[in-house]
Formats: sequence, C-alpha cells, structure tokens
Amino acid sequence: TVDERLRALRNQHQQLERDRRQRQQEYAQTVHGQAACKQRLAASQLNMLRASAALAQAYLDKESIQNRRAEQVAQRDSKRQERARLVQLVQSIRTEWRDHQDQYHSLELTVNDVRHQRDTLVERLRDDYQLELAELYAARGAAAATAAESDQEPGGDADAVQQEIAELRRKIQRLGNVNLEALAELQELERRSADLQTQFADLTAAKKALEEILHKINQDSKRLFTETFETVRGHFQELFRKLFGGGMADIQLEDENDILECGIEIVARPPGKELRSISLLSGGEKTLTAVALLLAIFRSKPSPFCVLDEVDAALDEVNIGRFIAVLREFLQRSQFIIVTHSKKTMAAADVLYGITMQESGVSKQVTIRFEDWVEDDRPQAEVA
Repeated sequence: TVDERLRALRNQHQQLERDRRQRQQEYAQTVHGQAACKQRLAASQLNMLRASAALAQAYLDKESIQNRRAEQVAQRDSKRQERARLVQLVQSIRTEWRDHQDQYHSLELTVNDVRHQRDTLVERLRDDYQLELAELYAARGAAAATAAESDQEPGGDADAVQQEIAELRRKIQRLGNVNLEALAELQELERRSADLQTQFADLTAAKKALEEILHKINQDSKRLFTETFETVRGHFQELFRKLFGGGMADIQLEDENDILECGIEIVARPPGKELRSISLLSGGEKTLTAVALLLAIFRSKPSPFCVLDEVDAALDEVNIGRFIAVLREFLQRSQFIIVTHSKKTMAAADVLYGITMQESGVSKQVTIRFEDWVEDDRPQAEVA
C-alpha cells in the first residue's frame, strides 16, 4: 500500500512538475507578450503623437491658407473696384473725347463756311467791280501807316488827303453801275445760311441721339450677353461632369474688356487628365465637350424640337450611355430627332424611322413604335 501510495505520489509529483514547467513557460511567454504589447503601446502612442502633431500642423496650414485666401479675396475685390473705377474713367474720357471731336467738327464746318463766304466775296468783287481783296487790305494798311506818319509829321496831311481822294475816285469809277439786286441776293444768301444752320443743328442732334441709342444698345447687349454667358457656363460645367463621369470644364472670354467682340475659349479636364484646351483633346472627348456645350446652350433657351445628326459617331458604348442619360433629362420639355447608326442609341428611342432599298433605286420608309410592339408571351412549346 505504501509503495503504491509512493508511486502515486511520485506520479503526482511528476505531473505537478510538468505543470510547473508548463506554467513557467506560459509565464515567460506572457512576460514576453507583455513586453511586446508595451512596445506596441509605446509605438502607438508615438504614432498618436505624430498624428496629433500632423493634425495640428494641418490645422495651422489650413488657417494660414484661409488667411491667404481672405487676403487674396480682399485683393481681388480691391482690384475689381479699381478696374470698375478705371472703366468709368475710360468711359468718361471717351465721352469727353467725343464731345471735343464734335466741337472740332462743328468748328471745322464753321471755318469751311467762312472760307467759302470769303472766296465767294472775293469772286464777286473781282467779277463785278474788278477789285482784289488783297490789294484793298494792302491799300488800307498803307493808308493807316500814312495816317500814323501824318500824325507824327503835320506837314504831310494835304498830300495824303489828295492821294486818298484820288484813290476813292478811281474806285468809284471802277465800281460802274450799282447792282440793284444786291439786297435780294443778300436776303437769299441769309435765308440759305439760316436753312443750312437749321439742317446742321438737326444733323448734330440726330448724331447725338444715334450715339446715345448705340451706347444704350451696347450696354443692353453686354448685360444680356453676360447673363446668358454665365447661365450657359453653369449648365456646361454641370453637363460636362455628367457626360464624362467627373472632371472639370469651363468657357472663358479672351478679353473681358470687350466682351462683344472677343472670342471664347473652351478648356476641359477629363477625369484623370490635366487641364487643356479643347483643340488638344481626342475625337471622342471633343465630341462629348461639344455636345455638353450644345446642350448647355439648349438648356438655357430650350425649344420644342432638336435635331442631332450623328453626334454619337465617335463615342464608345459607355459614353453613349452617358449621352443618352443626359438626353433623358431634356425629354420633359423637348423632343429629339437623332440621326444615328448606334444600336444603343436606337434602343433608347421611342420611335424608329428607317430607310431601306428593297428594290434598286426605290427607297422605302420603315417605322417602328416601341410602345405599340406586343411581345409574344406564349409558352416555348406553342412557339415551337
């Protein structure tokens, strides 16, 4: 019994020894795992600190960017105000220049009238009285000089008076007979001058009125063009993203100071590509961009009908699906007539009109309305 008990105790002791060694191994593993956990915890805390520092730096960068953006917005507003002021100044300068130009033209017309009257008077004096106006002015200047000398030299008054009397007699002899119609001609010329002055005033007023009308037309045209351009621009950006499944596009004026005469540039950035002009895009991208612009203009001012002639010829199946999805948004207000060879576009239509030539030289129209087509619901056995 004692031996058996001793063997049992020895077996129990061995079992306990094995358990102890196993517990020691588990303890060692636990200690090792705890150390690893502490290392991971320290690494996690370090990563958290780094993330917190990066987040704080990001917040600082964001705040600095917002501050710079606010400064840039303020600068932009100030630049816009300055540009508006300069535009007003240029407009006032142009108006003043036009006023000076009108005054110059009026003075030029007055000078031409006076020159014409002078030439007419010289011709009349030469033809009627054989007198030269230049000689009269020269004689008058000589007489004035002689009178001045006579004032200084009292002894020469008699000779000067005799010369003047002789000159006047010669002038009277050259005058000949008196023109009795001179007063009537003077009245006719005065009447004609008054009519010309009235016509000139009417023409000046009409010119001023036309300039005001043109200025108003230009202002209204600029306002309407700007409003329509902004509307089409918003629709174009929205439709471009729908047709391409993302990306960005814009239409820009080449010269904002002369919006009625400048060109329009189209820039586009399809998904995954850089921003570029429409002339640098591929054929399908050009087609989708043109379709987006066309539909944007159509949305800004829709009409009951729209005809599209093979606009999907350069598109693949995916782009045709997007194109059809965009067209369905317009169906509530418009109807589309599409000339196409694409099966997917045909499948999206409500009515198909086809042209076939069963006989040589004889065309025949085939019409299919999908809503009138009745599918055969009979079982396969009956159909067979």
